[in-house]
Amino acid sequence: MYKRLKIILPALLLALFGLMQYFGLIPAIDNVVHDNLLAAQREPLENIVIVGIDERSIIEIGVWPWPRFFVADTISKLAHMDAAVIGASILYDVYGMSEEYDMSLVQAASETDRLVLGGMALLGDSVHGAEYYAEDYVLPFDELSEVVSVGFLNAEPDESDGVMRKALTTIRYGDIRINSLPYEIYKTYCRVMGIEENEVPLDSRGQFPINYASRPGGFTAVSLWAVINDEVDPALIKDAIVLIGPYTRGIGTDSFPTSLDRSTPTYGAEINANIIQNMLEGTFKQKSPWWLDLSVMLLIGLVAISLLNFLKPLRGAVAALALIAVQLVLSLLVYRHFHLIMKAGDTIVFLIVCFVAVLVLSILSEQHEKHHIQGLFGRFVAPEVVNEIISGGVEIQLGGTEKEITVLFVDIRGFTAFSEANPPEKVVSMVNRYLALTSRSIQENCGTIDKYIGDATMAVFNAPNDLSDHALCAVMTAWAMKNGSMPLHEEILEEYGVDLQFGVGINTGLAIVGNMGSDFRMDYTAIGDTVNTAARLESNAEKGQILISEATYRLVKDKVEVNDLGIISVKNKKVGVQIYELTGIRM
Repeated sequence: MYKRLKIILPALLLALFGLMQYFGLIPAIDNVVHDNLLAAQREPLENIVIVGIDERSIIEIGVWPWPRFFVADTISKLAHMDAAVIGASILYDVYGMSEEYDMSLVQAASETDRLVLGGMALLGDSVHGAEYYAEDYVLPFDELSEVVSVGFLNAEPDESDGVMRKALTTIRYGDIRINSLPYEIYKTYCRVMGIEENEVPLDSRGQFPINYASRPGGFTAVSLWAVINDEVDPALIKDAIVLIGPYTRGIGTDSFPTSLDRSTPTYGAEINANIIQNMLEGTFKQKSPWWLDLSVMLLIGLVAISLLNFLKPLRGAVAALALIAVQLVLSLLVYRHFHLIMKAGDTIVFLIVCFVAVLVLSILSEQHEKHHIQGLFGRFVAPEVVNEIISGGVEIQLGGTEKEITVLFVDIRGFTAFSEANPPEKVVSMVNRYLALTSRSIQENCGTIDKYIGDATMAVFNAPNDLSDHALCAVMTAWAMKNGSMPLHEEILEEYGVDLQFGVGINTGLAIVGNMGSDFRMDYTAIGDTVNTAARLESNAEKGQILISEATYRLVKDKVEVNDLGIISVKNKKVGVQIYELTGIRM
């Protein structure tokens, strides 16, 4: 049973984890693998510059938000330095305290066609796997929205741990799709520079995995105050993508941990810089197709099932770790060469669970085998006694107790002639077939096989386990032997011309049952006149005849049909024995 389970259970686990992988139910380990193994830094592009609303600017200008002419002045100076595109992670959805300052911002925006400002989408309820949609879309105030391009500022970090791993690039709003701020900046840059846009591979939710180039602080950054005071080299800004946004703690809420740095939140402007670099380079990472993930899992899983079922626990653990390493290396190679992010977490968890399951089944199998060996060889007691010993119910010791039992002896009539006329291998094969039948009949009727004596079998009913209707069980056992032997009898008669049939004797009475023998070799058996009488009845039985004693008949007379054969004399008994021939069972 355990050997089959060691194949079936891992196969079922493999199917279960395959479904879990398909539906993405174990994202946490995939995220850990991606962040710690796959994600890698590279050089940030020099033509992406961050103009930070930083600590210096706040010291010089004052607490944010500022009068809008400061940002207006910054936009004007960047435009005059010939920035390719200016993107500001700032939402000016309402008018400020001063109409003059609002108009200064509108004036600066109207002087360039390269400015992209932020909007904010009110997202509807998210449905897993479905495209995000906006119930409302908040734009800059009217005069400003008329002269600028707008991209939404919404960001959707990973729900499991808050890490920003995907760029939300498009959202459905009514019948149209609106672009994110970095996507709109990228499109504006391509228009201004006259270059063809790279196709952005989006998933069903309008996202793509961010292939981060840098940790916080990697991109070129200058202070907004430095721009206002003409401290920035125009050559740095010329033809560059300039991102204006918060660049110090306490301003805005668009800072998130990333796959390159989960401990330090990265400013929104830096995240946008990484997204734009992906678009410029065309270095997009995509989820690998489900069939590839599933194929790899099945291949590794089948290898694991094969190895773990034949290796000892320590080597099995090494094999499981090696297969985990194979999955990780394969994920890394596919990521580096094909830009695909494989699901590795499900396979890793499967290998761990599979190893534990096989280990537990191996331990249970060893215990089962140990008990089996004990049953066969351990001090040579009956299997039923061993079962009680294992459960703590019986203490092995020499001696016995007197108990009413029913004893059955069965022998093969005609066996001597058959054995003299045939080679040993045929004799052994035939006798084993008969003994298999007698054994099965005894066990199916709750009897205990006491011993085999050549071609004969001795069985005891009501020992060691109590059996209320032990006489009837013995009679039904004999009847099962008689009926079950008919096909075998016909086969041997036709093949060998020998008439082999059972002769059975059954007796009920008191006997001594227990462990007989010595301290180093004992046997659980029954002794006494009841046993001897049963043996004598069997020796008097003709071919195909079942003889039962008076004592047995009294206990089963309402459920059997018999022929009264009268009293016979048996060896070593002074008084004759009343016997009956069993001819049927009343059910």
